[in-house]
Amino acid sequence: MKTNIIMKSEDRQLFGTVIRQETKTGFLNLSDLQHCFDSIRVQKGWTNKNIQELIGRTENIERIYYILEKQNIITLDLSKFIEMVNNKGIATTLKSFGEYKTTGARQTKTTYINPYIWILVALELSPEFYANAVIWLTDKLILNRIEAGNFYSALTNSIRKFNPSTDQYIQLAKALNYIIFGKHEPGIRNTGTKEQLRDLSSLEEKMAFTIDMGYITSLDTLLNELRKIYKINNQLKLK
Repeated sequence: MKTNIIMKSEDRQLFGTVIRQETKTGFLNLSDLQHCFDSIRVQKGWTNKNIQELIGRTENIERIYYILEKQNIITLDLSKFIEMVNNKGIATTLKSFGEYKTTGARQTKTTYINPYIWILVALELSPEFYANAVIWLTDKLILNRIEAGNFYSALTNSIRKFNPSTDQYIQLAKALNYIIFGKHEPGIRNTGTKEQLRDLSSLEEKMAFTIDMGYITSLDTLLNELRKIYKINNQLKLK
């Protein structure tokens, strides 16, 4: 089972606000979106807008229905969905389908929502916000993060034939982090840029290939090769 990691890389910034995103569900943080808009609307001269009210607008309820219906999240018809929203409210209705959730309490309370619904709201805030959100949403950070995780899984699967210990797995993770990020610390991959995560994916893929093809026949040999790559990278940086 994949861990649901919260992405908080600087590449997740929209108008200077880091928008958190869950890797497992893809859910985007709705509270961050409201904070982002509130932090710049006065400066930009934009009309004040409440995101919860935008979600509950009649025209958006119908749009949300089709977003969920096209993803096969719901099977009921539109009239039944609207009836649910009228009786329970849009937030409770979305929660019942697992597409809206809150975490934390009081000062730490925050809301995550289906990414397509998040986009629907973001694009209605203002024309300039619309443009920035569209550009921001086209980056590949979240895909690179998942890809890096997938290739790491492939790499660890490849080295199982060496019967590695837990400590050796830790050494492998540290070696990869030092090559890509220049340091090792818990959760460092969750704050990586899309370029770093792309490079990490590429490195993991190449190492898995060399093992599967029989070029590397022990974990010690793999770690030595990674040390060589680290030294070469550092020498290139000094030039």
